[in-house]
Amino acid sequence: MGGGKPADTVITLTVDTEGLMADPNNVNNYVVLTDNQSDPAENPGHPETYVSTVNKGATCEWQGVPKQGTDKIDITGVFKKASGGNDILKTPIPPGLADPQKGGRKVLKAKVNGKYLPGNEEYTVNFTINDGPVIYPVDPRIKMNN
Repeated sequence: MGGGKPADTVITLTVDTEGLMADPNNVNNYVVLTDNQSDPAENPGHPETYVSTVNKGATCEWQGVPKQGTDKIDITGVFKKASGGNDILKTPIPPGLADPQKGGRKVLKAKVNGKYLPGNEEYTVNFTINDGPVIYPVDPRIKMNN
């Protein structure tokens, strides 16, 4: 991979848990997406405009971290949207698994298609806070390096 970037992409959802639990109907205002590929950080409040870059044949991982405090953010599912564009991620994506290296938080990993596909794929990431019953969705996009 050029530019010293890692082959596998890690997408991080940083969640303002205090704000979100006080205003659960406006999840987009309390989640900021970033990745390890030097893609620009999401414009807060607009995860649908965030595009993360993945590499063909590599893996893509989603993890959640709290903006403040010690709340536990679990990634519970990643699903391609029905009108989501190319099949950049191989589906179905297995459910999130607890990662002891990440404090037991559930992270989710998916395999990226082995051949180059142009354009974006739209998907939904679901997460929970502190094993609570509420599932929060955000809808970012990914694209593949060529």
